[in-house]
Amino acid sequence: MSDPNENNNKENPDKFDQLKKLQELLSQLTTEQHEALKKKHEEYLNRKGPDEPSKTMEEFLFWKTQPVPQFGDNSETPKLKQGPIDSSKKIADISTTPINLSKNVEGFEWCTLDSQNDTHLEEIHSLLNENYVEDLSSTMRFAYSKDFLKWAISQPGTKSDWQVGIRVTTSKKLVAFISAVPLHLKINDEEVESVEINFLCVHKKLRSKRLAPILIKEITRRVNLYDIWQALYTAGVVLPKPITTTRYTHRPLNWDKLYDVGFVGVPENGSEEEMKKKYVVKSKKNLKYVPFEEKYYDEVALLFEQHQQRYKLQHIFKSKEEFLHQFLPRKDILRSFVTLNDDGKVTDFISYYILPFNVLDDDDKIVENLKVAYLFHYCSDCASTLDDDRSLGARLRLLVQDMLSDAYNEEKCDLFNCLTSQDNGLFIEQENFGMGSGFLNFYLFNYFVDKMNGGVVKLSKDNWLLQKNSDIGIVMI
Repeated sequence: MSDPNENNNKENPDKFDQLKKLQELLSQLTTEQHEALKKKHEEYLNRKGPDEPSKTMEEFLFWKTQPVPQFGDNSETPKLKQGPIDSSKKIADISTTPINLSKNVEGFEWCTLDSQNDTHLEEIHSLLNENYVEDLSSTMRFAYSKDFLKWAISQPGTKSDWQVGIRVTTSKKLVAFISAVPLHLKINDEEVESVEINFLCVHKKLRSKRLAPILIKEITRRVNLYDIWQALYTAGVVLPKPITTTRYTHRPLNWDKLYDVGFVGVPENGSEEEMKKKYVVKSKKNLKYVPFEEKYYDEVALLFEQHQQRYKLQHIFKSKEEFLHQFLPRKDILRSFVTLNDDGKVTDFISYYILPFNVLDDDDKIVENLKVAYLFHYCSDCASTLDDDRSLGARLRLLVQDMLSDAYNEEKCDLFNCLTSQDNGLFIEQENFGMGSGFLNFYLFNYFVDKMNGGVVKLSKDNWLLQKNSDIGIVMI
């Protein structure tokens, strides 16, 4: 009897040859290799999506006790309305003494740090640069400068006890840190006084001590004593429960260097020369832009307020001091510009901050440094033009082209990053930003709001569709 697949094999000789090669390759695998390959394939099929929690609500031992939206809500669960989840507490209910660390873990003590103190700043800097955020492969880690940290955690209005640390009692070594800065939000149509929680960091060797929940409880206690009950924070991991999910996008500036460290590769059927050509950065200036100065404050603040009205989650600046602290240019930290028309009137504002990355080897040694630009806030007089975003999209493309040129030619940056938040979807694809593997989730503590658009929509676990606009107007450092 003839083989029923014989005719198909004759008609598709290439496919038949590929099949034979695959069968020969599989036959050469040992049992252990075959099982390892099978296990890896099963893990790939069963892996969690970037917007899916890694465990059930009951397994979130800390977060299930906190006033945050819970996973697993169903039709029987009363639907929350926008607003505080728990509004019963008053300042009188909050303890004026720190959490008893010895009840949770022995050998550690609380400390309050001051980023204006050079010794304290050096300690914070060392802890973060040796233990803070890494990519999934642990080959890249943020490399904050001391001046960058001082800028980020010293916002006007920050209270003296909102920079919280944990030390080893015997050696006084700083092994954990968390900070809060004041943040006034507008969520849909409601203004909310809150804080931004950032730089939560625990020494690598102490991750099993569960110090992070204790840090969160302590900073919450200290913030509550100022009659503030809400907080905004972000994380790459999925916790209960994101108000939105955004995605990182990357635009190579120095493609050769990024290729050498393994950050970018050559696609199938592509070449290095094609990639270099695609990501060339032209030295040009589309618009008449100059560095932002205090004299432009009134015009920019008004433009910013008008532009933020496009979003459901807005950053509201309550004082000139706060605005200038956030946006005045800072050497090696922040670049910010205004564009002027022929009459000298401000038509646009745009900014980006600079944050180096250390590239690590298997022994945690630094082998290379990448200088990375992050798109920060922007605003334009086109924001009120609602002709299908054409005018704003065209303006943003010119602004971003100028910033790419500035970052590469003036600041010698290797990479330019932005999230899918704000109106970034109007230029991401056109300016050759590529979707990254990283996602950033936004969370509100003790506040419920319906899910917001983070600029990407999930079609499947591996397929996310970029949107033109998002509901998120705030950018966290």
